[in-house]
Amino acid sequence: MDLKKFVSSKNYDLIIYSFLVLQVASVFFSIAVSSIAFAIAGLCFVLKIILNRERIKNLKTSLDLFLLAFVAVEILSAIFSEYRAEAFYHSRRVLLIMVFYMAILVLKDVKKIYNAILGLGIVSALVSIIELVVYYLRVDIVWLGVFQISMTAGELKMITLLLLFPLYLDREINFGKRAMILLLMAPTYLTFLLTFVRSAWFGFTVGLLVIVLLRYRYFFPGWVFLVVIFYLFFPLKYKYTHLSDVAKSETTVARYMMWKTGVKMFSHKPLLGYGDIDLYKIYIRFRPNPAPDERHGHLHNNFIMWLVLFGIVGFVILIGLFIKMLIDMFIFYKNFASIPLLRDFILAGIGTFFAFHISGMFEWSFGDAEIMTIFWFVIGLVYSVNKIFSETR
Repeated sequence: MDLKKFVSSKNYDLIIYSFLVLQVASVFFSIAVSSIAFAIAGLCFVLKIILNRERIKNLKTSLDLFLLAFVAVEILSAIFSEYRAEAFYHSRRVLLIMVFYMAILVLKDVKKIYNAILGLGIVSALVSIIELVVYYLRVDIVWLGVFQISMTAGELKMITLLLLFPLYLDREINFGKRAMILLLMAPTYLTFLLTFVRSAWFGFTVGLLVIVLLRYRYFFPGWVFLVVIFYLFFPLKYKYTHLSDVAKSETTVARYMMWKTGVKMFSHKPLLGYGDIDLYKIYIRFRPNPAPDERHGHLHNNFIMWLVLFGIVGFVILIGLFIKMLIDMFIFYKNFASIPLLRDFILAGIGTFFAFHISGMFEWSFGDAEIMTIFWFVIGLVYSVNKIFSETR
């Protein structure tokens, strides 16, 4: 068999598509399965690029230089880190960027994109049903986190809901499909509430609000209703009499101290940072004997973490990357505003973008492999839609 011919075939692309979707879907229940699927999809992807170098042109995006610059900063910050081996080990996170390019490669038509989103929705719903059963059978669970820690579970459900919501809100999509989407969202939303992840709740409400204001303003009362549900659920775990009490809570105070200390850490190594490492050993140099809620290897804030790990150079590159990403997505939305499904895919990406960064103000989500797997997939999905549009003009 001619290997080069096989690698160029639709069947080969289907292999990459299948393992890519498996990789993203399995973050809901098994990081091991996700890692194995990523290895297979990634190796197939690299082989395709090697044997079909002309395909590289079809994968080019406006984000390429930013992504290459970020990879360079990961390497440079590791070279100059006092914990070089650890920094190089953690810099493997850049491999997940391949998810972005694999999505562009294999999500070639509307059906494949829709089926991928539907598949994620089905897996999320099934996992959520299992989580509900476990949650109500085990009295020792305070907040929901059966397959992952609650923060990761909350972030994954946040993104899944934002992927599905535009498809539910679009009245030009037939009733049967919208009803099915609603059924998938129901258990995911309920378990999302039970994670009690405040940052993910906040990110979701902002992301959904952006979607509603851009296209589906008729749902604004529904958005208000969902916000009220969050407000009513909040005291069930945190038992605050007033929302103002949140500012006085141990976790909130701990986050403030971590951010404040993080700024001091950045000022000590401002150019390239400390490298991609567990920061606790550095943290206690600047704040000896921290409170128990401060004893983490990260600082619960994406932006401060970028400054501390990668310095001002890495921070500027990442901010530039995400600004360009947002500008692109709004341009894509303008191009697709009149086309059902396609506009919804773009809106899902925009909503996910805002939710990710709002939530990332309070968590180190950029450092979570499961969250970044689904995030890069969603962004790749958006850029694949633009490729479809460009090829059919």
